[in-house]
Amino acid sequence: MRPYATLSAVMMLLLQLAACGDPEVIRVGFIGGLEGRASDIGIASRNAVQMAVDEKNEAGGINGRQIQLLVRDDLGTSEGGAEAARSLIAEGVDAIIGPNLSVVAGGMLPVINEAKIVTVTPTVSSLAFVGKNDHFYRIGSSTRQFAEAYARYCIDEGYRKIALALDGRNRLLTLSWSSEFDKAFTRLGGTLVASHQFDATVGGVFATKLLSTGSDALIFIANGVDAAQLTQLIRKQDRAIALLAGEWAASESLLTLGGTAIEGLVLLQPYDLNDVSAHYILFRDSYIERFRSEPGFSSIAAYDAATVLFSALTDQVEDGTLKRSMDALDTIKGLQQDVDFDSFGDSVRELVFVTVQNGEFIRK
Repeated sequence: MRPYATLSAVMMLLLQLAACGDPEVIRVGFIGGLEGRASDIGIASRNAVQMAVDEKNEAGGINGRQIQLLVRDDLGTSEGGAEAARSLIAEGVDAIIGPNLSVVAGGMLPVINEAKIVTVTPTVSSLAFVGKNDHFYRIGSSTRQFAEAYARYCIDEGYRKIALALDGRNRLLTLSWSSEFDKAFTRLGGTLVASHQFDATVGGVFATKLLSTGSDALIFIANGVDAAQLTQLIRKQDRAIALLAGEWAASESLLTLGGTAIEGLVLLQPYDLNDVSAHYILFRDSYIERFRSEPGFSSIAAYDAATVLFSALTDQVEDGTLKRSMDALDTIKGLQQDVDFDSFGDSVRELVFVTVQNGEFIRK
């Protein structure tokens, strides 16, 4: 029996040594579009989340546990989002940050809800995800709030007839946006004269189709790359018509690719370009130093998403779920705005209109 007693003693010693080792890491997944036409906001979001993770780890982690970030590309599709979520769940993630696009969220939602994995999105805004008691938490405003703000702006500027250009590859967002704009604009006395969808093959014929509607202004509900292309196509045919782009387009790619054609383009942004608070300036300077680019709306929202998630993970009790911890959160101070979820895990942002002047976003 002596060999068995010795073996037992060794096993007990190994277990004790393991128990005295480093605590298990917290695995946080990130899902975003890292390639393709809408990848600018996905990359910017990933950068901000990575920064938040590194800062938290340098400060000692969460309750003594380090954070490991696992990144997945969602390919900008519903199927890609679902596969990315399944992959991260198989890796044993504790929570997910992302995605940026509503079409991707549509594929992810059944997967994360079935697995009961808390997911915090920086930018998804379609009403399809609003008012639901599930595991999906939204940092930003909804399409209703964005579209109503654009409707009021158009009326105030004297635009009574509007035509929309909608990205058909992200219908969960664009059709929700169009519907909410139509209701708000009609209520204020305006008319939505046309709502045309486009895909990756948009060209001069589509621009002619938009201009033939006789509208006072055009609004592009598209990513920054497509909004830049649409603006250039329109300006080749009409230098005077008023042009606006949805909040989705307010990215560095728009400024980089738009050239002089986008001068005067009006957009709505969920952050303040002129913020000089110490908290934001520290983030901004660190982001620029590390990534050699200005943080945009998705960077700020993604950093806030990480801040909120880390707070909930810190508060999570041993026998409680992360969702319960998320639902119990008080107001969290973000980079520029407080994050305060309602009972459905939805929040709103203060919105600011900007215009492109000399290749920069300038507050109106």
